[in-house]
Amino acid sequence: MVEAAMRRWSSLWRTPKSIDNKRTMKMKAACLRRSLLASCLALPLLASAEGQMPPSNPYLAQSYNNQTHWNDGASDSTDIAVARGSFKVTPDSYRVVPNESASLIQYYDSVNGADVYWFWAGFSLRKLKIDDDLHISEIARVDLPVTLPNYQPVTPQQRLEQAEQTRKYLEARDEEGLLKYMQGQPNRMLSATTDQVLGGAIYSLLTRDNAFIGASGRRVFRIDQNDPKDANSGMTLSREAQLPEALFNDAKVKAALGMPTDVTFGMGMTSNGFLVINTLGGTVATLDRNSLALIDSYRLESADELFLNSFATGPELDGGAVYVASNQNMYRLAVDAQGKIHADEGSGAWKAAYDRGVRFDSVKIADGTGATPTLMGFGADDDKLVVITDGARKMRMVAFWRDGIPAGWKQKPGTLSARIADQKEVDIGPGIDTVQSEQSVAVYGKYAFVVNNIPAQAKPTPVKSNYYVTLLNGVTRPMPQGVAMLKWDSDKDAWSQQWARSDVSSISVVPMISGGSRMAIINGFYAQHPGEGYHIGMDLDTGKTKLEIASGSNPLFNGMYAPVKVDRQGRLMYGMAFGLVLMDTSRMEKVKPTDLSQR
Repeated sequence: MVEAAMRRWSSLWRTPKSIDNKRTMKMKAACLRRSLLASCLALPLLASAEGQMPPSNPYLAQSYNNQTHWNDGASDSTDIAVARGSFKVTPDSYRVVPNESASLIQYYDSVNGADVYWFWAGFSLRKLKIDDDLHISEIARVDLPVTLPNYQPVTPQQRLEQAEQTRKYLEARDEEGLLKYMQGQPNRMLSATTDQVLGGAIYSLLTRDNAFIGASGRRVFRIDQNDPKDANSGMTLSREAQLPEALFNDAKVKAALGMPTDVTFGMGMTSNGFLVINTLGGTVATLDRNSLALIDSYRLESADELFLNSFATGPELDGGAVYVASNQNMYRLAVDAQGKIHADEGSGAWKAAYDRGVRFDSVKIADGTGATPTLMGFGADDDKLVVITDGARKMRMVAFWRDGIPAGWKQKPGTLSARIADQKEVDIGPGIDTVQSEQSVAVYGKYAFVVNNIPAQAKPTPVKSNYYVTLLNGVTRPMPQGVAMLKWDSDKDAWSQQWARSDVSSISVVPMISGGSRMAIINGFYAQHPGEGYHIGMDLDTGKTKLEIASGSNPLFNGMYAPVKVDRQGRLMYGMAFGLVLMDTSRMEKVKPTDLSQR
């Protein structure tokens, strides 16, 4: 009732984007709150404060987790609470669904009151349920016809044996032995993560009727439920579409990145119902969400401008806003009611330059941002921002006005665009001069959490294999150090750094924020305890450790570039190095905290 009234009142006050007056809008919103106070007091409290999470997309599964970065805003956060405490993994406290080569994503929806999860591993889509005894049952499965040179599938038991052999090599600190072992495996173990990227298999989504849409190579495919209302229904590969060669630019990608081909990379759905993809080579395209037919495309013109990550979609522009960052510029593109893409200001689109910075030898594949853009601010009083980290050697948190720039706004010194609301260098602490990330910013309300993925002392490796290096970092090789929490100050239009920690390491995962338990969660190590893996949860306001799950040297619990996620009960559940892992702290051994100074 109150929200409906606020929408009606705010529609009367809405000003044109070009003359958006931030202070006036806030004064009016405050007046509105006072006038509705009596009504507000008569209503029950909401589970989450207004504006913490992006609004739901009517064309996607109505759940907290329907795409790679959780939601349209790519927030990598949830209202669901995760248990606090200090725990040690025990054999009965986790379950594994082995993958074929490397893991990716799990999604969730409630189907007629039953909790259902979908696990996409690049080669197959599995539909799963979790029984009361923590047993994971496979309801249905669809295998994709993936063709890779010299690839032979392994059984689930063989995949678990690969994890065990990897653990033995790591504990013996035998890098050469592990390399030879991985090179000899039939399932292309050494190139697992590279195969994901070149196969375009990283980003996908779950539609309103639980159809799964993903990419494999230059194909886009749709897997439908045989009966969307039946939790135990089977699934069918119902649509496949080969994308036109004109969308790709092999020469550009090879020259800029040294990769052999251009590939499909990001995927999302606009709030007005169009499937969107982007390519490494700099193309954004819209497709019909049912037929997968191509509707329109937009291409970057610069010879060295690339899209190196996915994108966010927003409710602005009647649901047609797409926020995508190249290695040089942040863009808002406009998708109209016919699915046509517009890049002109008259349509509400914009382009803003940021510092592309430097190129690194490892971890990041190019210069510019390593982050999928994240939207911040959805409440009536909130600043509407889109957030990335830039490409500087010591990266900055950069916030852009994603809709109207406030009237009278002046470009801040040191920024490359007046659309940049603020940028602030991320300071991990003394002695850490390089701070960069290949991961998105995790956002919850006004909190923005980032990790450092660059080791201070990088050692050359005999092969270029991210899968191999990510198994080694923090065990036999130096780990990257540091995480930081920043917070947006809407009164000052500026970032403030809440805290930073240099004693923890996030190797490769996309971190998450649990708003329900007010923690940012990573997978990695303590700097003083190399070789001993942990999941670590840190308080949003203080940075103090509030959750730690010790997993020892077992590489089963290496997150391997996946987004950290949870099931509906708040148990950690996401695709790790050797499969989908579900972890239940209620079954774990309770232990003393590792670092009392951070309690």
